[in-house]
Amino acid sequence: MNHIMRCDEDDKIKRLYEASMEGCVDTLKSLIQDDPLILSKISLSPYGETPLHVSALFGHLNFTKKLLSIKPQGPKLAMELDRLKRSPLHLASAEGHTGIVQALIQVNDSMCLATDQDGKTPLHYAAMRGRVEVIKLLIGSQRESIWKNLNEGGETVLHLCVQYNQLGALRVLVESVGYENNEFLNSKDQHGNTILHLAVMLKQIETIKYLLSLSGVKKGAKTTLNQSGFTAFDTLEHIPKDFKSLQIQNAFQDVGLQRGTQQCNHHQLQQVQPSSSSSSIKAKTSCWGKCNRLMRYKGDWIKDKTGALLIVATLIATLSYQTAVNPPGGVWQESRNNTVDCNFENNCTAGTSVLAHHFNMKHQSEYLWFLICNSMAFISSLIIILLLLSGFPVRYRPCMWLLNLAICSALTFTTITYVLGTDMVSPSKIDDVPTWWICVGLVGSWVGLIGIIIAFQTIRLLVWVVKKLFICMFKCCMCRAKRTPGNHNIDGTARV
Repeated sequence: MNHIMRCDEDDKIKRLYEASMEGCVDTLKSLIQDDPLILSKISLSPYGETPLHVSALFGHLNFTKKLLSIKPQGPKLAMELDRLKRSPLHLASAEGHTGIVQALIQVNDSMCLATDQDGKTPLHYAAMRGRVEVIKLLIGSQRESIWKNLNEGGETVLHLCVQYNQLGALRVLVESVGYENNEFLNSKDQHGNTILHLAVMLKQIETIKYLLSLSGVKKGAKTTLNQSGFTAFDTLEHIPKDFKSLQIQNAFQDVGLQRGTQQCNHHQLQQVQPSSSSSSIKAKTSCWGKCNRLMRYKGDWIKDKTGALLIVATLIATLSYQTAVNPPGGVWQESRNNTVDCNFENNCTAGTSVLAHHFNMKHQSEYLWFLICNSMAFISSLIIILLLLSGFPVRYRPCMWLLNLAICSALTFTTITYVLGTDMVSPSKIDDVPTWWICVGLVGSWVGLIGIIIAFQTIRLLVWVVKKLFICMFKCCMCRAKRTPGNHNIDGTARV
């Protein structure tokens, strides 16, 4: 008899859980009418979750409200936890069931501060999934949940928004805490990373732009260091380089942020090195000095542009290689030896360039120059990659001049290759438009501009070399004059 009663009770509880999965309110009413204590017997069942957990997870609003309205068991179910110490409010918040969240908060709003075994509150789950409306409900009920850290390391709900790339949730939370709340906006996790550090590591460009628009985050970005001693901008140098890295770098530069170490050193130098004379002060305040300060690049040009240079050089090398193996006009698809153009003397072998054969002398000559320019563009791009990746001291002026020369050469030969290739595959006339002369004019202007740049860089290098040689010669003469007897004045100074 007892066994039969136990089976009947287990069957009712099973039906209750099935009804909670389906959201069937009629079945719930029937079971409660049959056994008013059935909700109190849930704790005796082997299930890890309560029916309220199940209905909150599946989003059955009417079923949830009916469960909560049953006194006194309903309100108690709102405080029950599953095997992972999650309440029904945790599950409803994660799934974004706004109506159920509101119903659970009305019954017991203290569960907004309840934490599961990982230290997450319902607000943490809502932030991870970007449930903006749920976040507003939870904050409106228990504002203290914003300040609940995820763990002892100090990871906040803002860190979770960045980790899971939930910019909308981040905006709502920042608006709630205040844009000037510098302490919370720059709080650190267990590794000392702020939300800006984290956004840079994850290369979330939109999030970075939003954070840099906040005065509190922007102020902290200049001085806040993680455990490795890096600011958020310094962190950019220790992640793989790609187009996103370049966009992030530009985002920092748009708001006037550079590497923290360089800013610190520059500030120290300004304090330590006073102006030596009134002439230097006048130079700094003159129009030329102001223009020079405005045009001067505030940063390390090589470090800041290495990623972009590598990408451009790799792209030019790839284009040159593809053009070499697949030239304009294509290649012979099969060998031909018995035609007018392809005979024993001019063997048209499959896989060789069509325009390279001597039966068309114009194309043969152009193809030769095309091949030379394409090869020069390929070699120049490889030189750029070699200089940047080999650890070569590019900061020194001679090496910088060589790098600039390689960059100008790669761009110029790529341009000439384009013009030659276009001319070889184009008809002699296109509606009587002198396309060749247009291309020649454009290329000539480009080559002239590049020539001016190379000449300017070469003159700068020669001036620097002459200046260094003059200083060395002057020092040698002074040392020799001091060592030679009879070359001193009465006061002991050397005669020049």
